[in-house]
Amino acid sequence: MRIPLLVLVALAAIGIARAEAQELTPEDVRTLLEFNLSDTASFVPGVIIVKMRQNQELSANQLQPYGLESAARQLSGGEYIYRIPSSQMQVMGATQARDATLSAVEAMRERDDVEYAQPNYILRILDREPSDPRFTEQWHYRNNGTGPGESPGGIGLPTVWETNRGSRDVVVSILDTGILPDHPDIVGSANLIAGYDMISDPGTGNDGDGRDDDPTDPGDACAPQPDSWHGTHVAGTVGVGRTDNAEGVAGVNWEVSVQPVRVLGVCGGTIADINDAIRWAAGLTVPGVPDNPTPARVINMSLGASGSCSVSPSTQAAIDDAFDAGAAVVVAAGNEASDAANFFPASCDNVITVAASDYRGRLVNRYSNFGATVEIMAPGGDLNRDDDGDGNPDGVLSMVQGGYAYYNGTSMATPHVAGVLALWLAEDPTLTPDQMLAELEAAALPRSATECPRPCGAGLLNAVGGTVVDTTLRITLRLDPDEKLRNGETTTAIATVRRGGTPASGLTVAFASEDTDVATVSPAAAVTDGDGVARSTVTGVSRGDANITATVDGVTASQPVEVPDLATIGIVALALLMIVTAMLRRRRRRAALRA
Repeated sequence: MRIPLLVLVALAAIGIARAEAQELTPEDVRTLLEFNLSDTASFVPGVIIVKMRQNQELSANQLQPYGLESAARQLSGGEYIYRIPSSQMQVMGATQARDATLSAVEAMRERDDVEYAQPNYILRILDREPSDPRFTEQWHYRNNGTGPGESPGGIGLPTVWETNRGSRDVVVSILDTGILPDHPDIVGSANLIAGYDMISDPGTGNDGDGRDDDPTDPGDACAPQPDSWHGTHVAGTVGVGRTDNAEGVAGVNWEVSVQPVRVLGVCGGTIADINDAIRWAAGLTVPGVPDNPTPARVINMSLGASGSCSVSPSTQAAIDDAFDAGAAVVVAAGNEASDAANFFPASCDNVITVAASDYRGRLVNRYSNFGATVEIMAPGGDLNRDDDGDGNPDGVLSMVQGGYAYYNGTSMATPHVAGVLALWLAEDPTLTPDQMLAELEAAALPRSATECPRPCGAGLLNAVGGTVVDTTLRITLRLDPDEKLRNGETTTAIATVRRGGTPASGLTVAFASEDTDVATVSPAAAVTDGDGVARSTVTGVSRGDANITATVDGVTASQPVEVPDLATIGIVALALLMIVTAMLRRRRRRAALRA
């Protein structure tokens, strides 16, 4: 029987319903918290997030006309949380509280000094379906094929493991429900490193306190749904346990540093907490929280909500900051059998969005989201099928409280991609998020129209292909329009940088002239654009030859420039003038003689 786990209530919302909205009936609360704004995510009533253009906090007098007060809390992106006073919330019904929140958001958006304003959206664990607690078959890791020991939906890990089993120098942050450190397959594992509990509300954190350095999962039950142990299942796929220990299950990585960051508690998590967690995981500063001593190169987010990314600009800003810090953000496409463009963070920029495949290597049509925003497909399983004929449903096997279980969903597909990226980073730690995505797409196993009747990205995740993708950095330099300049004339130095066959954006190119008495360059440094191109202006100074150079990460290209002698140019011009004058005189004399 399918048991959906829909986590639709914000952590902070529970606190509001308990302490600030005593006159709301249980039915009012349920209606309010499940309300979708134009089919977007549900949100916390009475709470809004505001980003000012100058990052200043609004005073009580400035907030009063909007019916708001300060929550005395600044978020990692410079946003502030404001709220409708509890005295007003206590006398509101569900519809009135909803409308008041949206009205406050719209009013704030009208201010010229506001960059953006939005509700405090609620994200949820994406659906999964637990099966029997113990299984021994992990078809999703096998070499891809139909021979003995292979599966048509496998991602090829045994071949990779022959030479690469991962590295604990690579950190993968799991933003989820936390971790079960006492699980038999995790106890003593060097792959589990210190994380953080980013849930700000003690009650919905279910551990009696707010944010702290203990990401242990105490359970996230949201009646009638039981505890999910979702974060441990996801972390187990990446490789938090002790693989090759003759016990339990394997992970994608035998060696890796898995960092649990708890953002989902009883009934879900707020976008304010999740945005802070994204930045913290990437090594960025979060007010009131110690800095992360081990920033992640990969961030896994098996969570989401309905609505395009545009409804939560604060989330896009957090993702952009993590991307700029060098972290690849891998997210689940969602489980509504719908276009992923209508869900976030699946539809955000600078993420790797993952759809789910089954044992056959096909898109799981009955639940997986799809569409142009999907980059790749990975094993998410299908508990309704037993295509390998082992008598068990074809889910993804990993760790939960009390043992192991098969789940299915895009939540399960996402850590396969995060884990493979960690394997590749173990081989080449210089990979950027753009390069990681390019390698995923280049290595993916193409799918037919039968296997992917709806858009599923580049194809099926292939752990093998990425180990041979060319990542060599190359730079070329040319001068346009000319390599010869007169004194004071200019030309443009154009440097093109590529890593393998892919344009390398965001890299700083240093430009220089080997003889500044002949020619100069300005600026001395420029950042490559989306086409891998950086530019600088070359100006001729005096007669001579000079080399113009462009250098990026120790790789240099050069191009000569010539500034001719102005005196020589004048002599040549005078000589030409004298020749032309003599020819004209000769013609006149001949004409006079004929006359």
